[in-house]
Parts: sequence; C-alpha cells; structure tokens
Amino acid sequence: MKLLTFFLISLLPLLSLARFNNRLSRQQSDSRRGNVARGTTYMLQTQHQGQNFFDDWDFFTGPDPTNGNVQYESQANAQDLAYVQPDGTAVLKVDNQSYVPPGGNRRSVRITSKETYNGGLFIADFWQFATGQTVWPAFWTVGPSWPNGGEIDIVEYVNTATVNQYTLHTGTGGNCQLNPNANSTYRSDGGSQPQSYLGTTLGTQCMSSNGNNAGCAVSDFQGSAGSPFNAGGGGVFAMLWDNSQISLWRFDRNQIPQDIQNGNPNPDGWGVPMAYWSSQSCDIANAFQDHSIVINISICGDWAGSAYNGGGSCSDAVSNAANYNNAQTKINYISVYQKA
Repeated sequence: MKLLTFFLISLLPLLSLARFNNRLSRQQSDSRRGNVARGTTYMLQTQHQGQNFFDDWDFFTGPDPTNGNVQYESQANAQDLAYVQPDGTAVLKVDNQSYVPPGGNRRSVRITSKETYNGGLFIADFWQFATGQTVWPAFWTVGPSWPNGGEIDIVEYVNTATVNQYTLHTGTGGNCQLNPNANSTYRSDGGSQPQSYLGTTLGTQCMSSNGNNAGCAVSDFQGSAGSPFNAGGGGVFAMLWDNSQISLWRFDRNQIPQDIQNGNPNPDGWGVPMAYWSSQSCDIANAFQDHSIVINISICGDWAGSAYNGGGSCSDAVSNAANYNNAQTKINYISVYQKA
C-alpha cells in the first residue's frame, strides 16, 4: 500500500472538538431515527463469522509489498496467529513470543478474500484493532493489478496513532479526485454541513503516478483508532460502494444503528458519512474493479517505519516482542450486502 507520510499527518490542523462533536452527534442522532425512509433494500451476499471465518480467505506468503520487517505466514504455519476463539471471535495477530534479531522479520498474517466485488455494502464489526510501536494494521479492498483497479483503505493507521485514515488509490483510469464540496444526498441540512463528509481532507488527488502514491485521503476524529477505539469495545465500519459514490461510516460500539444489528442495513438513515467520494469527480465504475477484501498487520515498512518515534530505529525495535502484546485484530463479523 502506498500512503500519506507521517509528515503530512503531523500537519493536520488543530480542530475544534466542539465543532466535530456536534457533527458526530448529528450523525449518530440521524442513525437512530426510526422514521427514515428506506430507498434501497440490501440482501446479504457474504458473511465471514464464527468458527468458519477463515474458510473463504487465502493467506498471503510473499514479500511485503510495503517493505516491512514482516514474514507473512501460511495458514498452516499461522495457527498461533490466525484462529477463532471459543466465543466465535476471529483473531489475527503478530507473534509476540519469539526472539527476532534487530532488523529481522517478525511473523504476522495477511489474508485476502477468495471472493471479489465490484461494489456493495460492506459492514465490518471489530472488537479490537492492532496497535503498538512499529505496527501497521489495515482493513482494505484492492483490485488485482495495483494501482489499476484501485484500492480503498477503510481502516489504516500506524504505530500508536489514535486517528483512522480513509484513502482511495487509483491508476490512470477514472480521473479520480476527492471533492469536499460535491453534492450528495447526505448534504440535506440546509447548508450547515460545509462538506459532504465529516472527516478532514488530507489529499484530493487519488491517482498514483510518478512516484506519488499518497492517494486522496480523509482523516477521522481522535479516538477512531488504536487504544481509544479498543478501550471502547471497538465498533463498526461500513462502506457503501456503487457507481455514484464511495461512502464510509464509523459507529462506536454503543452507537451501532439498530438496522445493522438486525441484519437489515439502511444507509439512508445513517447520516453524513465520515468520508465520501462522488462520481461527480471520479469515474468510480472505471477506477475500482474486481476488489478482494484484505486484512493484514505489517511491521515498519514505508509508512510505519518512516513515522516511527519509539526510540532507535523501527527495524531494531522489531526484536522487542513486548511491542506486539496489543498487535491483535479481533473481528466479530464481516458482511457484504448487495442491492436486492
């Protein structure tokens, strides 16, 4: 994955917490309204949950494309790193037991869905997401010939960061950009919402070219990732992807809409999304095709390595197994719905 550098993250403006709390409250209030009209019905296509969670995934075992100090294990060799707890929770983790020489590669996992998608309503419930120095966790979708076919980063951050980042990456097809002022069905509050999403714009050019692979990104609020997210019991990330939009929402554990809990999701009632890309400024159908779902935990590499601030070098810190005590991603379920 090709991402914004830590330097760009560090330049985020100091934002008014009251302003964003008001926005988030409005989003959460909208999501709980019982009288929202349903425009589209969605039918469950795929669900990954419980003791059979790993049946429909491939385990990636090649060199890390992001140049990390990581050894991705096969399913046979990852019995201690990828498993399902008795309560049905699926766990992906980094080895926190073995000694690794400074600069060596530590064992981890990267799984890719066998099924591919050209859109849909994706809902993922995480109890916990990996965090810790040198750690680079992600939940994303990607086409077969990066950057052509596109990439959608739904959950991604590095080290001990507490802010999630949503990013699109595209090839030359689609002429894809992020337009914060794009019209959308979510701008329905008489203009008090200044843009079509709640998050903070980090970059507007989605296309990867000439070594610039930052993508077009939106950052979430403080507490949307890492330790604060985990302390709150995790939550749900949802993505609606069709030819007109890619919209992303996050719901804290105590704010998950009832329609999601009932298995009858209704995005029309979820309020303003955290991130939104419109077909007005991106040919979504051309830019995003044949995506697999990917979940992985990398170590150091292009982003976590350059952003590492834990003392010494990132690659040397790989030898400290204690850095990985919280490098666990715990999943309740991942569901994909399609329009009925």
